[in-house]
Amino acid sequence: MITYSSDVSINRSPGEVLDALLDPALYSKWTPMVDVEFDGSGRPGVGTTGRFRMAEGPIKGILEMRISELDPGRRLVVTVTHPTLDWIAISTVAPEGAGTRLTYAGTMGLKGWRRLLEPFMASEVRNGEAAEARKLKAVLEAGAQPQAT
Repeated sequence: MITYSSDVSINRSPGEVLDALLDPALYSKWTPMVDVEFDGSGRPGVGTTGRFRMAEGPIKGILEMRISELDPGRRLVVTVTHPTLDWIAISTVAPEGAGTRLTYAGTMGLKGWRRLLEPFMASEVRNGEAAEARKLKAVLEAGAQPQAT
């Protein structure tokens, strides 16, 4: 099992940061996730499902996701499944001065023979996820506005 966790301070309110994490149009600006979509209309909530692809890296095909926990203004947990992995992404936001402290964490478990690769991939996953949190900070502080849902 690969675990990761990083913290970043973002000069936006916790609500704005959480809104960005729920905005499928923003993901390709700060992650390698593309074609991100949630099922249904309106604001995604607990139980909302969706899917995405990775534009780069070894994971090919569609990854399925489900919002398993959502505490507005505080925490978002998304469960991702794919034939090659199970992934739980946990984003926690908290007020910090005039902005927000985002803790971007999770666990990723590879399936089958790929589990043998976890020790070799762990550092890359940790570094990549930390870089994504920094990119989200840059995108939001540059003025990106999450779509109102």
